[in-house]
Amino acid sequence: MLNNFFEDTKPRGQLLALALIFVLFFILSVILSAGTTLAFALMSDGVDVHLSLIAVTQIVSFAGAALFFAFLFYEKPLRHLGLPIVDGMFVRLIVTCVIILCLLPMSDWLGRINDAWHLPQGLASFEESLRLLGEKSQEQVAAFLSQDSIGALMGNLIVMALVPAFCEELFFRGALQQLFCRMTKNYHVAIWITAAVFSLFHGEIFAFLPRFVLGAALGYLFYYGGSLWYNVTAHFLNNAAAIILFYFAANGKVDMDVAENSLNAPWYLAFIGLAIAVALLYVFFMKPKFSKKSF
Repeated sequence: MLNNFFEDTKPRGQLLALALIFVLFFILSVILSAGTTLAFALMSDGVDVHLSLIAVTQIVSFAGAALFFAFLFYEKPLRHLGLPIVDGMFVRLIVTCVIILCLLPMSDWLGRINDAWHLPQGLASFEESLRLLGEKSQEQVAAFLSQDSIGALMGNLIVMALVPAFCEELFFRGALQQLFCRMTKNYHVAIWITAAVFSLFHGEIFAFLPRFVLGAALGYLFYYGGSLWYNVTAHFLNNAAAIILFYFAANGKVDMDVAENSLNAPWYLAFIGLAIAVALLYVFFMKPKFSKKSF
């Protein structure tokens, strides 16, 4: 088996291999995306084509790279990535949903703080370019999310919430975070480094903070929960909440600033939600892991 050949590779070598595999799979996703565009451009509208491209990129670049890497280096690749079902999962999945909902006000508050950041005066033109790119990206997302049909909403939830939740968690937490754990010998450092990489990968400097904190929360869920399905659930719910809120706001059913994509949650609600989320994480995830280690 291939993993027998690569089993003695050091973590740094595996990290380099994962980076190279991701680049190769990203190139493959670009090729497949071009084929998808040619195949469906004449029979689908622009929104459908863009959704197809998002799905292809996510599945090939992130999930494909993570699975290929795991099968290459590990004897039990699916177990290494955290995919097997674990005991007591149902209750923890419900708690995971509550945790992520409690963190939404903090994410919203951090997003407003982050958006108020400014680069040094000498980089003002560069900042303007970055903000223009961000606005164009938001306009594209708005085109997907503002459709008023239930079918479009379901499609958005699948392609823009469920697919990224599974594919990105497989890559960032299942593959990358565990590599950083082995390299640093410190799971806290590994979790926060992975969170930073996760946020930077989304390419929006002025939305770095909320994704950074979300990435850290997902990292601790994975470390203490021992299953990627908690992460997929949390990541999906986080994305789905934004998509559903945007959908209702665009159709005038929720009082939300669509242009700023913000609920304007007060700072104290953000910290109350954070406190509840940390308490739930400790009781249902951290404490059981500590108890097992004591025996």
